[in-house]
Amino acid sequence: MMKSIKIAVIMAFFLFAMIGGFCFSVWSWAKEMSQPSTKGKTTDVTIEQGYNTKKIASILKEKNIIKSALLFRIYIRFLAVDQNLKPGQYSFSGKESLSEVIQQLLKGNQNTISVTIPEGTTLKEAAAILQDASICSAIDFMEEVTDPGRLGKIFSSWELIPQAEGLIFPDTYFFEKHTPAGKVAERMLKLMKHQIDKVFFAKLPMDLSQYEGCILASIVEKEAVLNKERPIIASVFYNRLKKKMKLESCATVLYALGVHKNRLLNEDLKVDSPYNTYLNQGLPPTPISNFGIASMKAVACPSETNYLFFVVNGKDGGHNFSKSLGEHNKNKKDYFEVRKQNEK
Repeated sequence: MMKSIKIAVIMAFFLFAMIGGFCFSVWSWAKEMSQPSTKGKTTDVTIEQGYNTKKIASILKEKNIIKSALLFRIYIRFLAVDQNLKPGQYSFSGKESLSEVIQQLLKGNQNTISVTIPEGTTLKEAAAILQDASICSAIDFMEEVTDPGRLGKIFSSWELIPQAEGLIFPDTYFFEKHTPAGKVAERMLKLMKHQIDKVFFAKLPMDLSQYEGCILASIVEKEAVLNKERPIIASVFYNRLKKKMKLESCATVLYALGVHKNRLLNEDLKVDSPYNTYLNQGLPPTPISNFGIASMKAVACPSETNYLFFVVNGKDGGHNFSKSLGEHNKNKKDYFEVRKQNEK
């Protein structure tokens, strides 16, 4: 009996020793991982809107701002502040402890400005938005974003070094006031290339190159109002390309004119420009707007239709689609009737 008790006591002692050793190891690891990652090395990092804790932890670890992404996530969960980390542009000295890094993210960078580049904007429109937000001057941005060296570096996998129009990703960004224009341009162009590679990862219909896919996506972006119609509109343009029909996109004519008009006149459709797809066969030479994910997905995976025409329905921003010119003319007549009623 006594022998059994002694064995039990010894086993309990070893068990507690093992648990104590494990706890001490965990405590030592956590203490070490919560210390500053680097000393005296300033690092800038941007936390975008919508990033979850896992994404933020990964970025901080990759930038050597923290030593352990796992401990960061555990600490955040323990503090129950998962949803309180603020997006923005941060600068870390490398001397912050894990707790201090988290406190900065909870407080936010008061100098950070949020700026949104909407889908469908042109480079010049985006430049004006950045200037109005006091991030950088429009002239400097246009100079930096169109720099051939920068474009060649970011889009180096493309046979054709593109023009910059349409190649900054429309999104909400966080910058500090008076951020160097080159830094702004670099970030927007790189984000667009990243998104293009994510969506255009496989061969596009009709063997379009990624850049040609971007051109078509920009047209879909300007023509579509309803997301559900984007794949259908893309299919119309693909069908016309297959039949060697001119695209006849009003959006490209508006880009050629360089001004916004609610109604295009017949004389507008005769404007002498490579962007006038009523006169010129095939795609225009460059994108005509900055396009979003939905338009890219529509180009990558268009609907299967026989439609060759579409016209606005005058009701909900949607379109009426047709397979023949006769149907199209009827739809146009219906639209003019609706417009007359609306004008009354």
